[in-house]
Amino acid sequence: MRILVTGGAGFIGSHLVDALVARGDEVLVIDNLSRGDSQNIATSAKFVEMDVRNSEDFDSICLEFNPEVIHHLAAINGTRRFHNEADLVVDVNVNGTKNAISAAKKCGAMLVFYSSPEAFGENEEMPLSNLTNSVFTPANLHQRHSYGSSKYIGELLCQFAVRNGHNVRIVRPFNAYGKRLRGDENGQVVSMMINSNPIIVHGDGSQTRSFTWIGDLITALLKVNDGSELSGMAFNLGSQEETTILDLANIISKLTGSDIQFGEKNYGDSARRLPDLESNKLLEWKAETTLIQGLNQLL
Repeated sequence: MRILVTGGAGFIGSHLVDALVARGDEVLVIDNLSRGDSQNIATSAKFVEMDVRNSEDFDSICLEFNPEVIHHLAAINGTRRFHNEADLVVDVNVNGTKNAISAAKKCGAMLVFYSSPEAFGENEEMPLSNLTNSVFTPANLHQRHSYGSSKYIGELLCQFAVRNGHNVRIVRPFNAYGKRLRGDENGQVVSMMINSNPIIVHGDGSQTRSFTWIGDLITALLKVNDGSELSGMAFNLGSQEETTILDLANIISKLTGSDIQFGEKNYGDSARRLPDLESNKLLEWKAETTLIQGLNQLL
């Protein structure tokens, strides 16, 4: 199978590429390396350095490679960037997704769009399901939801494409972690804590997340890739082991010997995040790796 992966030099993307080439798929990676690393890309995959906002190059590369499937992961990520670089977040995430949908139409390819639980905003009704409303606070308070709203718009564009006869599937990975996860100031919480001493807990640490081991996530993504009659479906790919940020910090502190300090709460940080897994019955998938198991593997 010929598969194009945007953002394939990043954390989730590179693990997906590894799994695809390992089973014999022909893979082309598109990434501008603003966040990813070319060393993450499997040597047997083809690679083009490109910005997904460039519609002409995107179409040209897509038509030449003629993919059967496009996995669209390319996006601006990193919690602090959502407020500080809101204009760039919206530009890349919305226009990149528009171009991915357009290219998929022209190539006749199935599209897998990578959304996020951030698309639900600050809705505190758990678990988050495909019928949960998105709740965004007024834009003048902060711009944290530039990311979540851009993913919501991406889902809207995907569902519009489905309504017009195109095969599009949506996935929402829930706080995936594993090797290659960025741990710098624009990284994700697990790697940031592992790479910090002291560990900084933003707010009181009572906010919860459902941390999902990358190996479990990749298993689900392959099922979404291969499944039939899944167009228009959205899948919450996450663990139902709900963990507070303070508990995460305490676990990592014990494993690494780092101290813990409390810092200011992040803008728009949701109090809870727990996935509803009803649609995952179609995939016959659930996360199997506990947080302790995953952290021990990672460390």
